[in-house]
Amino acid sequence: MTEARLAELLGRFQHLKIVVVGDLFLDQWFDIDPALDEPSVETGLTAWQVTSMSASPGAAGTVINNLYAMGIGQLDIVSFVGADGNGWHLRYLLEKQNVCTQTLFTVPERMTPAYLKPMFNRNEKREEGHRLDIKNREPTPAWVEDQIMDSLDTLAANADAMMILDQLTEVDTGVVTARIRNHLATLGERYPNLILYADSRERISQFRNVMIKCNHLEAAKAIGKELPILQALKQLREITHRPVFITLGKDGIATSEGIVPAAKQTRPIDVCGAGDSTSAALVSALCCGASPKEAALLGNLSAGVTVRKLGTTGTASQAEMMALYHEQFKEQL
Repeated sequence: MTEARLAELLGRFQHLKIVVVGDLFLDQWFDIDPALDEPSVETGLTAWQVTSMSASPGAAGTVINNLYAMGIGQLDIVSFVGADGNGWHLRYLLEKQNVCTQTLFTVPERMTPAYLKPMFNRNEKREEGHRLDIKNREPTPAWVEDQIMDSLDTLAANADAMMILDQLTEVDTGVVTARIRNHLATLGERYPNLILYADSRERISQFRNVMIKCNHLEAAKAIGKELPILQALKQLREITHRPVFITLGKDGIATSEGIVPAAKQTRPIDVCGAGDSTSAALVSALCCGASPKEAALLGNLSAGVTVRKLGTTGTASQAEMMALYHEQFKEQL
């Protein structure tokens, strides 16, 4: 890819409207200084002392963070939160990024999902302790599914893409339930030119009429056996009826046009959020007319930037992606 072509694609990002559909988590980090530990008067157990806190939208919110950092013009979220403080905090953080939250529903009978991460400052290093996960484990109410489907119908007519993020391992307890997947399949038939893109930890093979991204292990699980990558791509496309991307870690991304190499890394990396960063750039590029191979390159550029940001779920700006292109990819593809 030439520098001019990359600049052309990135320059179109500001005109896009992308809808993100999926489970939102509030990622929270609590910095703890062990030197300040105190015994609890009530229990006698050690009371950890928090010296600072930070928070960010997580899960589907990580994709939103990346889309925002890349300069996407309009972002909508279709999801739900609980009627609690974490729900208010998530809505506040999203609106700070100019995300339209009209289809972010408050569900009183649900908790707002959250990942609480204690971070200990030990020996001049920042180490993450045992995480606390807040998740809903009861089926999503039918009235919430109805609201989500109505929102999808309304937003599909004017969106450049819908990105579906199925974060949960528990069945039908979040945004992307079986009813929602079936409705998305219907939308795919109704809008054959709309980019519908799904990423799912457990159920990637259950999407129809939707473009999918998965890693090579998820691909083997979806097919039921390990196959050479290009054969796996073909079989998955026969299942989903839309294009397929398979991520290969340090080896890049497999597309129908071949394998696009990843950026080389020579220093320690942090892969947290790399897949979401890949998705954000890849889908945005497809919206701008990129070929699968071009879109995969932008996905690799974004991931190549974010993995260098240690101890955080990083994002990649257009300037950072262009800098990595100059470092490793200029005129190679």
